[in-house]
Amino acid sequence: MTTIGASLVITGEVASKEDITVHGQVKGQISMVQGTLLVAPTARIEADVNVTSVTIHGNVSGKVAAGERVELTPTATVKGTLIAPAVILHDGATFNGTIQVDKKGGAANRPVAKVS
Repeated sequence: MTTIGASLVITGEVASKEDITVHGQVKGQISMVQGTLLVAPTARIEADVNVTSVTIHGNVSGKVAAGERVELTPTATVKGTLIAPAVILHDGATFNGTIQVDKKGGAANRPVAKVS
């Protein structure tokens, strides 16, 4: 598992085959062919996200595509597009954008980055 600390700011592309927890900031793109992305309450993400599964507690702005599911917890603030076979919005989550339920996993199942 990889952790991006609260004081860390990454601009560019993050690509991984393992779980990632983000406490800091990511601007650009996050691509994961395996594993789960956890966006902590302190995180701020301005990126296109393409993962297997994501749980959002913090702030995300951009397109979020997941092969399995997207979950917004009560502390989540999300602006953009959510694409997944399952989208879970808990009471208290703030969401402004569009949701596309893609039963086949669509865009999220197509690799967007090669990870060595």
